[in-house]
Amino acid sequence: MADIVIPSAGAEADRKLYARKSSGLVRTIGVFGAMVFGVHCISLSSSGLIPFSWVAGVWPGSSIIGVLTVAMFFCLFHAYTYATIGATMPRSAADYTLGSRVLSAPLAFAASWTLVIFSAMVAGSLIAWIPKTGLPVMTRTMGIIMNNPSMLAFADWSVTSTGIILIGSICTVITFFTMILPTRTIVRILEVGFILGLIAWAILYFQLGTAAKDAFPVAWDKFMGAGSYEGRIALAKANGMITNPNVAIMTLAGLIMGFWIFYGYYIPTFFAGEVKQAESTLLAGSWSSLLVTWAIFVLAAILLQRLVPLEWIAAESYLSNTGYSGGPTMPWITFYAAILKPSFILILIVAIAWVYTLINLAQTYFFYCSRIIFAWSFDRLVPEAVCWIHPKLHSPIWAILIITIIAEVGVIDAALGSVMGAQLNFVFFAVWTQLVPVLAMTLFPFLKPDLFENASAMVRRKIGKVPVITIVGGITLTYLVWMIIASFLYPAVGGRIGVSNLLVLAGFFVSGFIVFYVARSVRMSREGIDLNWTFKSVPPV
Repeated sequence: MADIVIPSAGAEADRKLYARKSSGLVRTIGVFGAMVFGVHCISLSSSGLIPFSWVAGVWPGSSIIGVLTVAMFFCLFHAYTYATIGATMPRSAADYTLGSRVLSAPLAFAASWTLVIFSAMVAGSLIAWIPKTGLPVMTRTMGIIMNNPSMLAFADWSVTSTGIILIGSICTVITFFTMILPTRTIVRILEVGFILGLIAWAILYFQLGTAAKDAFPVAWDKFMGAGSYEGRIALAKANGMITNPNVAIMTLAGLIMGFWIFYGYYIPTFFAGEVKQAESTLLAGSWSSLLVTWAIFVLAAILLQRLVPLEWIAAESYLSNTGYSGGPTMPWITFYAAILKPSFILILIVAIAWVYTLINLAQTYFFYCSRIIFAWSFDRLVPEAVCWIHPKLHSPIWAILIITIIAEVGVIDAALGSVMGAQLNFVFFAVWTQLVPVLAMTLFPFLKPDLFENASAMVRRKIGKVPVITIVGGITLTYLVWMIIASFLYPAVGGRIGVSNLLVLAGFFVSGFIVFYVARSVRMSREGIDLNWTFKSVPPV
């Protein structure tokens, strides 16, 4: 791709536009690696639970399969847009790089700044999810099925503030040390998790698929108490559940909740500088991660609904979501499968895979956030030392350390019950920050026609005289705007976005602008370099 022309400022000024002449990162991630990154950021474990433990109860009566399918379909457009962003600017933080060169450098940086801070906080909350939900689900399952009081006691301790902070901090340290390894090694670690995740789901399919059609009620009553299964729907309705099988409601559910379920398929765009043949790899990786996870979750829904009515699944989910205190609720597909084939070995394998893939989930956040910070440092908006690459590990250690510190704050925040890193809130914040690069990509053919004509074939595709990316980008923008509106129209789904959330969002955007202009002032006063020159060129590879 041709670079934007830089105004002449002298050889010394040109030399200092970037931290150095090349990024120092190595392009080692192929299509399969990109797909694995996307799958783990979606998460075979946490997102694998959501359709049954969350979606079913928030939208009682809506088809789980329908919700997943609607979500996946619209996410394909979003994925295409982000793949094109990466193909246009195959560098670290391609979205920030594009937005800052096409629309506005201060605005793009403020959006990227906000995304990274909240992503790092959510990485902490996801790590906290391991002791808060992941471990308790598995150990409580073992405790109930194996009649093991120590497992139940551990599950109870794990969800305490002490348990969350202790286990969460250990997992944060593990994530840090695995993320400073060479990219090839990181990909191998994630590939092992992908295989483990597939094995775990194969076990769940075996447990669900080999059970007799009438086996579930008996199995449920055996472990949850006689008569428990039969009265679940009536109990949920008595506590306020209203079933609405309206197709329009199902579509809304897919649009709103689906983005969180599948969030992460497009993250290779954030580290496009380490992706081989970005034009083809990013699209293939993101679409395949979407389709693979969609297929895994849909097949599980088909097998479960062969045994249990959708309304019953919704009832158990609803009771759990509304904090029913009249008895235990276990709206987890792992538990549903385990009671049908109560084997300690099978449950243990699933538990190991679940914990491993939950750490993989945090690793993907650490990885992509560190590469965005790296790009800021490469542009000299934050101290240049942050983009230092270890000569042997070939990883930006200081950038990863910064994310680790913020993530630990997220762990503590989650342990104390704050909503700062709440995952649904994060979706709201992430959507706002994505408006900038998506708008930049949509208008790219018109704002930067010379660059557009010299871009890769994927970027230059047209239908008639209209660039494909303008059409797809327009659909993606509409999708993002709808999710913002829906966060207020459907507060139970949108995480109850209020004035405080908006003030926090605005505060981080403002802080991003402040950091940008302070950095520009410092560079100008100390070096006589205007950072605006930097954003008139494409960073070196």
